Amino acid sequence: MKIPKSNLAQFLEENKSYQLLKRGKDTTLIKLPTKELLKILDTELLERISNTGYDLETRLEEVKNLTTFHRFSLPTRMLEENGIVIAYTMPEISGVDFTDYYEDIFDLLSYAKLHSQIEDNIKVGNELGMVFPDLCTTENIRITKEGKVFFLDYDGLQIKEMPAVGYSDFLGMPKEVLTDKYYDEKSNLFSKELDVKSAIFLYFVDVFGIDLASINRLNPVTRRVVTFDDIFSIIQLEDVNIQHKVWKLFQPSIPNEFLGADLYRLAENYRLVPSSWSAEVKILVKK
Repeated sequence: MKIPKSNLAQFLEENKSYQLLKRGKDTTLIKLPTKELLKILDTELLERISNTGYDLETRLEEVKNLTTFHRFSLPTRMLEENGIVIAYTMPEISGVDFTDYYEDIFDLLSYAKLHSQIEDNIKVGNELGMVFPDLCTTENIRITKEGKVFFLDYDGLQIKEMPAVGYSDFLGMPKEVLTDKYYDEKSNLFSKELDVKSAIFLYFVDVFGIDLASINRLNPVTRRVVTFDDIFSIIQLEDVNIQHKVWKLFQPSIPNEFLGADLYRLAENYRLVPSSWSAEVKILVKK
């Protein structure tokens, strides 16, 4: 069944008691009295979407068919202006954005339960033909009061043969992301390997305050290239399994591997404490 379609101006007139939640660089987010969210895309983002060869309406209809993805807030209505779909509604997921959550992480077990759900969501999405190049934009990840993880954003994602609008700058520079391992120049499609990279990068920045993209780059202070050992030493990570999975991310042909059960094993053996030399970095201490 197709997604219902309405005129945006008329829809807003009928829902006058709406609340403006956010006016971002590319989108405006509105909370409706129907306990739904309305997302309005600006002209530039709509053009970027159309330049992929698939407009917003086509993307939304394709996403709506992914009914087995229960941890995705699927579109409920499309809104158009001058005959062009520029906005959509979706159910509001009560809870907090991941952005507002991870700064206070010290309990590795609690975080492992959340991060394993992120990995599971990615795997289900991949099976349905989706890739999440912008996963590290953590405001697109929602955590409910019950501790369930939902993905919210899909207008710019890669859906089957529909290319993504872009990818998170957090993953590195173009030469580090648009490689044969992660991107096919002929189809303009990212591989599933990028999602594993996103998940691990997300884990390290959320838990330790460490940006893995700094590996193999020049440290402007020491004038030395940052190595794997530098990163692992800073946070006192001695777990060989996790070290090896990070190493795989930077290899051109070796497949990546989710953290999986290592999340829980690390939580069983270590706790987090703030680093003495940086409040932003947390280190591992054996229990």
